[in-house]
Amino acid sequence: MTEALIHADNIDVSFGTTAVLSNVSFTIERGSFTVLLGPNGAGKTQLLRVMLGLLQPTNGQVQRNYSTADAGYVPQKLIIDPTFPITVAEFLDVYFHPKTVWSNAPLPAFSNIFQIDSLLNKRVGQLSGGQLQRVLLAAALSTKPSVLFLDEFATGIDPRGQAELYHYLHRLNEKDHVTIVMVSHDIDITAQYADVVLCLNKNLICIGKPQDVFTQDNFQKMYGLPLTKVDLHHHD
Repeated sequence: MTEALIHADNIDVSFGTTAVLSNVSFTIERGSFTVLLGPNGAGKTQLLRVMLGLLQPTNGQVQRNYSTADAGYVPQKLIIDPTFPITVAEFLDVYFHPKTVWSNAPLPAFSNIFQIDSLLNKRVGQLSGGQLQRVLLAAALSTKPSVLFLDEFATGIDPRGQAELYHYLHRLNEKDHVTIVMVSHDIDITAQYADVVLCLNKNLICIGKPQDVFTQDNFQKMYGLPLTKVDLHHHD
């Protein structure tokens, strides 16, 4: 029997007179790999923040069946003063896990996948966008979360690196049963890895398996354009 991890009922989000999300209702099951898909300005990031409890909806209710201690979060962008004199190791120690001494302790096994072991002595402000995203993802996973929220986390990472990270997340979901909720605009990645797609364009267009919701009608509603060609083979 499936268990609801997050249930949203008639969510509205507005900033002043601007409606960002309207009447959005859905349930995310524990253990799923769910992708929030839609065009720029569709409200994907705002909905993810609502799920996390970082943004209060204007109307509606969200039920969260997880504790904040069990959740990992990687934002799309973290702005850090480039002149701030802190290394990656110090950043991880102080900002994320004060009880963990990354500079002295062995790195977790997945650090090789994220290629952060060579970055520990670098200043955070010297990292490229892709390097910073790797550091944030490693930090989020170091607490062994049961649910992982990702907001276009692969921004700035080269295609080969992206493929390695998505494959790792797929194994994390399949073997360790970590629930993944990910914002993306990449249709092909979504088709390969997602169990469930939540299609947004300020309201909920559709929700379901990629092969069920990737239709001409739904893409017309999301993007105003017809679906051309999408590989719908799920990743093994």
